[in-house]
Amino acid sequence: MKDRGIISGTVVISGCGHDFGKVYVVVSERESFLYLCDGDKRTLGNPKKKRRKHVTPIGQIPGAEEWFESLKNLPVPLQGSEIRKRIRSTMDCHED
Repeated sequence: MKDRGIISGTVVISGCGHDFGKVYVVVSERESFLYLCDGDKRTLGNPKKKRRKHVTPIGQIPGAEEWFESLKNLPVPLQGSEIRKRIRSTMDCHED
């Protein structure tokens, strides 16, 4: 199985399905599946399950594990806001 460097904290773009082109951050991984959050519809409590081969990595969030732990102490609306900010920040860094 080729993992393409995708680990927890990686920002990815969906490559197929009804969510084609949607940007997510990888929350966890199990075998060939990734669990993804977008900070809007998909939260830490309700991540999207998607196969590794159906996403393309964009960048990595530095210190992701500690960041995820700190998010768990926030209320859900603030978690979503922080996730969206971090995704935008990572996207901006990799567009240059």
